[in-house]
Amino acid sequence: MITIPLFEACVAVGGRSNKEISPIDYVFGVSQNSKEVKKGTLFVALKGKRVDGHDFVKEAEDAGAVAAVVENEVSNINIPQFIVHSTVESLGYLGRIWRGRLNIPLVAVTGSVGKTSTKDLIAHVLQHGFKTHKSRKNFNNQLGVPIELLRLERDHQFSVVEFGMRGMNQINYLSRIARPSISVITNIGMSHIEILKSRENIARAKLEILEGMDNGGMLILNRDDDFYDFIAEKAACKVVSFGAGKDADVRISDIQLCENAHPSFKLNGLPVTMDNCVGRYYAYNAAVAYIIAREMGLKDEDIAGRFSSFRSPEKRGVVSYLKNGALLLDSTYSAAPDSIKASLDTISVLTQRGRRTIAVIGEMVELGSHSEEAHKHIGHVIAELKAGIDHLVTVGEYARLIGEESKNRKWKHFKDSAGAAAYLLEILESGDVILLQGSNSVSMETVVDALEKKFGAYGKE
Repeated sequence: MITIPLFEACVAVGGRSNKEISPIDYVFGVSQNSKEVKKGTLFVALKGKRVDGHDFVKEAEDAGAVAAVVENEVSNINIPQFIVHSTVESLGYLGRIWRGRLNIPLVAVTGSVGKTSTKDLIAHVLQHGFKTHKSRKNFNNQLGVPIELLRLERDHQFSVVEFGMRGMNQINYLSRIARPSISVITNIGMSHIEILKSRENIARAKLEILEGMDNGGMLILNRDDDFYDFIAEKAACKVVSFGAGKDADVRISDIQLCENAHPSFKLNGLPVTMDNCVGRYYAYNAAVAYIIAREMGLKDEDIAGRFSSFRSPEKRGVVSYLKNGALLLDSTYSAAPDSIKASLDTISVLTQRGRRTIAVIGEMVELGSHSEEAHKHIGHVIAELKAGIDHLVTVGEYARLIGEESKNRKWKHFKDSAGAAAYLLEILESGDVILLQGSNSVSMETVVDALEKKFGAYGKE
């Protein structure tokens, strides 16, 4: 955690103190949550839509805060208050100054699909040889990234953080704060195309990850992505690629889905099996982690061993088993055309192996004028699957277009996830494979909860 003199913290946030600052006072940690404040904490009063941190400055003082960063001075407070224009920006300043004092490699991961899985896999592999910091889930925006940087300890040897975005100049801001040594762009898809209007603009927004990186850093890119050349030619740093093509620096080959769709593959000839994950796309996530682990000096056999023990992050392709014998593939965290296509490919393999498959797909949001086209495309993908799927269930307004385009003979549509859950409880049989995926707003977790409540589940951690 950040440890700096209090007067230096005031300068770092660009603040004006309302009281004289003792030269012997120190900051031992920063928090925006008054319930997490301990002795020596610098409290940052953030203004949210529902809660204003200025209302909790007194509570923070009572808990031992050494000072508070505020936009407006709060009355009846004895600790120093650093008055700033924006407490959000001040949090970013603190994150930047602390990261700048720690001479450790930092990996920043962004992309349209697979950010969290790739980030977690990188950290899992590196923890074998290094004390590694990993950003927590959902801490990937202008508030979350600085908070994660402020959690870095002096004895950390590596950090892996995720950069999310919804528009231009957001990753730029995060990159200048985090100063990545290694940047990863997993792919360029359609997530947030409603705001950015085109995939090219999405690629430009992802390219902002280079803004805070030294020219001596490394950019890791998907060689199979349509926008590889567009991005690579704009990078002033070293570019390392991964992909299935022969031109990739790390080549993915021999991808197979084993029992229950667990992937096995080779990375530059190194055999890898991931028994706790599902789907071919994990080969691409693993290729990124492999590049970084090799860069850090880890041996191939150690890297492969770490891959085999990795488990998918919550609600991002997590496999569990219902006690009636059915297999549940939970990808309810979010949905985009590329990720749904990958999930459909996975369960189609199980259809070919004689398992009855059920795909429950919720509406994809934030696609703007591309919504109709994208949902119809997923329906077309289903229609073209070699083995198809046995039952298709769609949820939400635009998701109806998936069913119509799929020509699936056992298609059912519901306006909400509660209806889909009731239907599944009626038709589910032992041995079925169920895929559940959709945008957060469709609440697909309702279906998961209903199935697990009725049948019971095991296998999740």
